[in-house]
Amino acid sequence: MDEKNDQVQAPDFSNEEMKMPENAVFQTNTPSDSSSIINGPLLLTLAVLLVLILGGMYYWFATLSTPAPVAPAAERPTAEQNNEPESTTAEAQTETTQAVSTSDELSAIEADLEATNLEAMDTEMQAIDAEMQASTTAQ
Repeated sequence: MDEKNDQVQAPDFSNEEMKMPENAVFQTNTPSDSSSIINGPLLLTLAVLLVLILGGMYYWFATLSTPAPVAPAAERPTAEQNNEPESTTAEAQTETTQAVSTSDELSAIEADLEATNLEAMDTEMQAIDAEMQASTTAQ
């Protein structure tokens, strides 16, 4: 192989004069309105979003700072204030029902069941049904 072909020689322009092209048109990149990242509709959307966020935060803070309304507690009448004729009977029946034996013997359990007066409960349920029937027919 030839040594001249293996080596690449750089061109020599030392004897030549350098010239600029005379009729060249230079293109400058001017930013156009349509390619701009920040434009009118985007700014308007961001402003509306900011106003909505601030309004929501104000409403949230206003609801946190106002105290919750307190419902008045309903007071139950005491036994002395309650003038219903059934209250003493109901109290006596409750006391009788609660008076049961603490034994777990079969005979004690049978005695407690026999002492329970379920017929009074039947008459009370019939009275309640009669009142309910009367209230529904009155409406």
